[in-house]
Amino acid sequence: MNPARFGPTVFLLAALLGSGCAHVAPAAAMTPEDVAQRSKVETLQLDAPGVAPAPLRVRVYLPPDYDPHAAIGYPVLYANDGQDMEAVGLQATLAELYAQKVIRPVIVVAIDMPPDRMGAYGLSDRAQARSLPAVTKYGPVGTQAHAYSEWLAKTLVPTIDARYRTRTTPDARAVLGWSLGALNAFNLGWQYPELFARVGAFSPSFWLSAERGDAQAVQRTRLAQQMVASSTPHWGLQQYFAVGTNEETDDRDGDGINDALDDTRDLIDGWHVGDEVKAKGLRQLGHSVNLDYAAHPARSEVALAVLDGGQHNQASWARMLPGFLRWAYAVRAPDIMATGTVEGYQDFPSAHVAARNVDVWLPPGYAAHPHKRYPVLYMHDGQNLFDPAFSFYSHTDWGVDEAMTKLIAEGRAREAIVIGIWSTPLRLQEYMPRKPVTGTSLAIGVEGMGDLPASSIVSDQYLDFVVHELKPFIDATYRTRRGRDDTFVMGSSMGGLISLYAAAEYPDVFGGVGAVSTHWPIGNGVVINWLDTHLPDPRTHRLYFDHGTATLDAQYAPFQQRVDAIVRAHGYVEGRNFSTRVFEGAEHSERAWSARVEVPLEFLLGK
Repeated sequence: MNPARFGPTVFLLAALLGSGCAHVAPAAAMTPEDVAQRSKVETLQLDAPGVAPAPLRVRVYLPPDYDPHAAIGYPVLYANDGQDMEAVGLQATLAELYAQKVIRPVIVVAIDMPPDRMGAYGLSDRAQARSLPAVTKYGPVGTQAHAYSEWLAKTLVPTIDARYRTRTTPDARAVLGWSLGALNAFNLGWQYPELFARVGAFSPSFWLSAERGDAQAVQRTRLAQQMVASSTPHWGLQQYFAVGTNEETDDRDGDGINDALDDTRDLIDGWHVGDEVKAKGLRQLGHSVNLDYAAHPARSEVALAVLDGGQHNQASWARMLPGFLRWAYAVRAPDIMATGTVEGYQDFPSAHVAARNVDVWLPPGYAAHPHKRYPVLYMHDGQNLFDPAFSFYSHTDWGVDEAMTKLIAEGRAREAIVIGIWSTPLRLQEYMPRKPVTGTSLAIGVEGMGDLPASSIVSDQYLDFVVHELKPFIDATYRTRRGRDDTFVMGSSMGGLISLYAAAEYPDVFGGVGAVSTHWPIGNGVVINWLDTHLPDPRTHRLYFDHGTATLDAQYAPFQQRVDAIVRAHGYVEGRNFSTRVFEGAEHSERAWSARVEVPLEFLLGK
């Protein structure tokens, strides 16, 4: 997953959903002075055995008008070197960004450095329950890194969650640091992905190594780079690195770039010697990367912001802070490459499921006709719809923006708004219909993927989000036709299942379904029999199905034939309110769905 964000109309969500959601953004215009007066800082003293002989000071910066009973909890930013918050201007920066309404409210938990800062702020191997100390001319670094990381993850985080109204999913937790504190922030994100899905690292100490013999030994044994190179992708983790151009003058490999910047780039882009990749970086693991975020903000899982003239000091970290906070908590998303107008919303908050990105595609005539209202199509796996840069596997998007533009221009489809709801690392759990499942687990139906525990399925919560949180926001923000006959839902594979489940569970909300390459084999077709008694009324609904005949789609024909028989038995008439298609040779991929996306779009939105 990658970034996406809110505009001025976000404040309608608070009014629409009640005071419990008012923390989505400050509801009224405020000056930085107003923000400061309406904000609060609480100080805790927490024991940290094995890390500090005396309790550590932890300051909790609460956002303006903090509501301990909010329906949706607040995201939390944990920051190392909490004693530096005045020097880096945390409160003033937050006040300015809140006043500008460019970030959502966040709780900041600032942890003073332990007495042995060099010992605590380092890397660890959580699986082996040990620290990964580095050898330096100043002495070992990170000898207590495992103890400190465990304390923060297993003592501090639960304490904050128990005391404050927080969101407790990893997407809502971030960890920030600078210098050695940045090294540890990276470690926490990498070693504790079930807790932290965002990392901010300013001037990170990625130079630390296991050996010091010569420059090549340092290059070869850099600890953070080795941690990434020997690991697997950390899907869902987003990382923001900021480095100054004047951090230092050392240039270990003689390439004309200072080591602070070089070491960070090597962790991100891989360590290269000539054309050879000596150690994989985040890019080689498959994470999307933006190495020029400061000049060209764009959605990516990894962002590097280079600060011109930036040095290794608090003044430069203060300059890096606003960019990080905008990246982590901004309301509006960076633009994407799409045909027409797409308005992006980052981390749309929910009381039911993890926050996720939402894109809104507006039809060509939307701005020119301010009194016209439009039907709405909700689509799952929103990152695959408009811009190939964010597509799951093949970097091929569905081309929904181009297809809609063409269909509208040719008079084959009504002008409509398309909502792209991004999926999360819990895609399978969110898209598998819960009510058809009666056992404790079900086979996923894809070789090598094993079983899905029934207890992990959260599709009912996901639909709560779509129907009771997202749709009201869309209807309040955009000129929509709100009724069932003008509201549609569509997806592919597991997205086809959740689309059908949405219409079956909310037949008064969704009047049409597009189910493309539906993954019926999960649970050996358990959803099919359930649909037999839960199909929406053919007098009010339209159903579209299709599948290919290659790769995973090659399994689907017998399942789809069972579904077709059930649909017909319930009174649906093919060519009128029902369509089922087979695309010979088509595989299970975005490329194949892009090639035929006009077909379901025209069926659902045709004039």
